[in-house]
Amino acid sequence: KSGKGGLETTTREQSTFPLLTPLLESAQGQYQHFSQPLTTQTLWQIKHFSHIYRTMSEAKSSSHKWAAGSATPPSTPLSLFVGYSLQLSLVACWVGGFASPAFAYHWYKTKNSLALSIYAAVIASGYVFPSSYTGSPALKEFYMRYIFLPFKSSQRRFKYLPDKSSPGIVLYHPHGMFSWGFANGGAWNDFYYTKGFQGLVASSLLHAPGFRLLFVKLLGGINSAEKDELVGKMKKGESFGLIPGGFHEASISHPGTSRVFLKNRKGFVKYALQHGFSLVPVYTFGESSTYWNAPGLWSLRWKLNDNKLPAILPFGRWWFPLLPRPVDLNTIGGEPLKLPKIEKPTKNDVDMWHTAYILHLKKHFDTYKKEFGGLEADSELEVW
Repeated sequence: KSGKGGLETTTREQSTFPLLTPLLESAQGQYQHFSQPLTTQTLWQIKHFSHIYRTMSEAKSSSHKWAAGSATPPSTPLSLFVGYSLQLSLVACWVGGFASPAFAYHWYKTKNSLALSIYAAVIASGYVFPSSYTGSPALKEFYMRYIFLPFKSSQRRFKYLPDKSSPGIVLYHPHGMFSWGFANGGAWNDFYYTKGFQGLVASSLLHAPGFRLLFVKLLGGINSAEKDELVGKMKKGESFGLIPGGFHEASISHPGTSRVFLKNRKGFVKYALQHGFSLVPVYTFGESSTYWNAPGLWSLRWKLNDNKLPAILPFGRWWFPLLPRPVDLNTIGGEPLKLPKIEKPTKNDVDMWHTAYILHLKKHFDTYKKEFGGLEADSELEVW
């Protein structure tokens, strides 16, 4: 409770101090980008923080019963060809969607009526496609079986799957160039699409012509991350996936690094508090190494990102740079961080729980980096 000289701690809170001290010491030097210092005063303000820390400290080993995705078929020339084709379809739709206005303008200026007709047909089909055919389980199964085959290895393991009785926001880190971890552990998995789970993405990507037709309409499981859609799901108690770092996190991605863009990303915490949703961290080891990405020119890139435009310069396989490198891709889901329901959270409430989530994410990262980290096994999680 508040006192003239700051916080007045109870005997129970003071008894928690020995538990919090090592957590604070390990985190204090790591997070130089926090909007506020990490102190015992900061953490004591979090309701039931001793329970939160105990949850983080008692993270179970990999012997825990995991929820896993679809089996991978044997690697043959034909299956690899299918895998490369599916990877290229995702990247081409992603890149082509943002570049399509430039292409359309070029076709208009050169009076290429055939190209313009095909372009218009793709756009229209993305909006008139019958909803009854959206999200075929067989199509999702095919997609998930083959698209990750060209990677050196890939796996997805989740300890916690939110449901109607205990809804949560599944937060995917890092964004990477094309969010392979989001695809690897997202709504196209059989243990998610049977629950009606959706991943929410930037609206600019949602309306990109090819991406909308193939991944929103045909595969399904994708929706807009705009406020109305997000809040609407939370009011109905529906869990969903989100990449909180967004395009900014894509910009800072670089091989061998472990970076998340969360310093000023607090909106998801506010909404989770308003609706009593848990926050479930998911980290994909290997995501940042799928492509080389040119660093620098941050001010220009931030401006593009602020306008919902990507600012990446990716280079993947040497023989086809748009395809990801053959890395070990391990998407690991952790324990939920349970938040209280506060209909009108204050700025202090949001700041405190935002800090708690970053500590929770760091604990998750440190727990599994040796087992699944690969090039990131000795890394420290950087918070930008």
